[in-house]
Amino acid sequence: MAPSMATGMASIATLAAVCYLRLFVSTAEQETHNPLERINVASVVFQVDNAIQLTVNSTSLPAGQSHAWFEVAWTGVSHPSYADWIGLVFLAGANFTEIAPAKYKIAALDKGHIIRGEGKLSFRLINYRKAMQFALFRGGMMKPVLAALSPVIQVQNPNEPLQRHLALTGDNTQMLVQWVTHNSSKPIAKWGPAPDQLTSTTPATSISYSREEMCGPPAATIGYSDPGLFHSALLTGLEPEQQYYYSVGDERWGFSPVASFRAAPPVGPLTHVKVVAVADLGQGELDGSMEQSEMVPSLNTTALMLKDIKEQGYQLLVHNGDISYARGYVTQWDNFMHQLEPLISQVPYMASPGNHERDWPNSGDRFVDVYDSGGECGIAFERRVQMPQAGPDKPWYSFDFGPIHFLQYSTEHAFNPGSEQHAWVLSDLAAVNRSRTPWVVVGGHRPIYISSNNIMPGDGDQPVAAALREAFEDAFIKYKVDLTLHGHHHSYQRTCPIHKGLCMGFDQQGSAGRPVHLVIGNAGYMIDPPGLFPAPIWKVIKLWWGYLRMDATGTELKCEAISDMDGSVMDSFTLNKPAGWGDKYMQQRPQDSGQSAIQQERLQEDQHQQQQQPNGCSGQRSCSGGRQKMVAE
Repeated sequence: MAPSMATGMASIATLAAVCYLRLFVSTAEQETHNPLERINVASVVFQVDNAIQLTVNSTSLPAGQSHAWFEVAWTGVSHPSYADWIGLVFLAGANFTEIAPAKYKIAALDKGHIIRGEGKLSFRLINYRKAMQFALFRGGMMKPVLAALSPVIQVQNPNEPLQRHLALTGDNTQMLVQWVTHNSSKPIAKWGPAPDQLTSTTPATSISYSREEMCGPPAATIGYSDPGLFHSALLTGLEPEQQYYYSVGDERWGFSPVASFRAAPPVGPLTHVKVVAVADLGQGELDGSMEQSEMVPSLNTTALMLKDIKEQGYQLLVHNGDISYARGYVTQWDNFMHQLEPLISQVPYMASPGNHERDWPNSGDRFVDVYDSGGECGIAFERRVQMPQAGPDKPWYSFDFGPIHFLQYSTEHAFNPGSEQHAWVLSDLAAVNRSRTPWVVVGGHRPIYISSNNIMPGDGDQPVAAALREAFEDAFIKYKVDLTLHGHHHSYQRTCPIHKGLCMGFDQQGSAGRPVHLVIGNAGYMIDPPGLFPAPIWKVIKLWWGYLRMDATGTELKCEAISDMDGSVMDSFTLNKPAGWGDKYMQQRPQDSGQSAIQQERLQEDQHQQQQQPNGCSGQRSCSGGRQKMVAE
């Protein structure tokens, strides 16, 4: 029987394994984010010890399964050591100095290893779309010696439809369905109003990325393996809040199990919506492997959000940067998408890049010498998680969801006045029809306000926050942004309604006249300490993992910070607006000279959407213009 979901708290055995392994990892290597970065792959020596027998209980990952549990057993290890470990490797017979293992466990987790030189461990393997096998390594992580290989485990269906996820497009009569296979040539989505009535068929477009497109190592070297083909099918003509069922795949290789989603709710102040939001989530391993991972709490965060979606009717997941922490390792993207699939195959997943998706020197981000993407420079994120953005490497977009206008922007690209992104943000804010969406929520990765001691020039927390305030704070105040959601700092923080560093409070009707700024970077990665002396603007700072819940009507926006330990509420606050606030704002809103393209487009949409939203995509806010351009390029 498969082990149950981890609680997110390290077990005694896992803590012991971390201590064992750190004896064989240099101090420099410990300053990493992804556990695979600790392995010195280039130094692997292939030195088979014929006395060691390494076996598995099965040599097949069956068709129709996205994962399966395997037991690895070994005997005959002489002079066993705490530095011995079991890794999952690919490409049988390949040069193991050229590709990193996908995961590992310390052999000493079975106490029989140290006592008798034998043991067994359980691993959960997902479908990586290629043959794999286990290897027993000796000598620790810095100078690993490959001493034994197990029989090869064959993947029976490399074109199993995997990692299904949904995205909004800016047109709420649409839903973009995405998935991955090895090389399926005729992918389609079948969908309809009931599980046994998938009467509509939509062909998918496909895209991938090559080693040559990566900007540097490890993405272009040991972290690269074939990522497969990413398929996307655009479902159109959807009715608001209607339940739809779908299955993806192709006729030759088969189809996924049927899943379902609800179409986006009607846009307007009379609609009630429920949203969950995170930043800095990452991934964890249910089988206890990757013992040094600092992202294990992401398992609890994911499980609790799934429970909210299933039992409480939450309709949307927003993820503001530092998505998977793959940092150049394809397998870690696979692990992350597999972890999120139960959620994001049911509700739309709207994401923006963080430093660990985008930043790499001389690749077009705003920083000079930041290597945080591991050489991916945004390509892996953009191809895997297709958003309705303005174009390739322009990850800014907006969408309406019930009474909320969400504006998503990139803190990793130029945002200074005069930049393309800055102009777009101001134009988008100016064009929001507050009669339809009285709430405006702005999301990005690095925070605009932050309690942190990081004042390092360049990409330090405080210098970037100051630059963001210089670029956007006047506009956020002018256009009455209600809430901002950022991450990067691994904590939960909430300001008062704030104007240029000063708390402004609430008016007699309970409305905040200025934005409230949240840091929600506590979803999964190791917690960061706040500043030593937090300023009075900080109403709440919590140093525990969790996520944000938002419950919105036209007159109330309730937010709850949820602990991943037990689902309890760590912080709760409510923003209010009087009925008719949006109409009054529209009569008095700031008038800018001229009319932007976004404003013209919104005006045309508003005139046409009095009864229902139109079919098809149009303009910068659509999915198909930006998406098709990205696929074509």
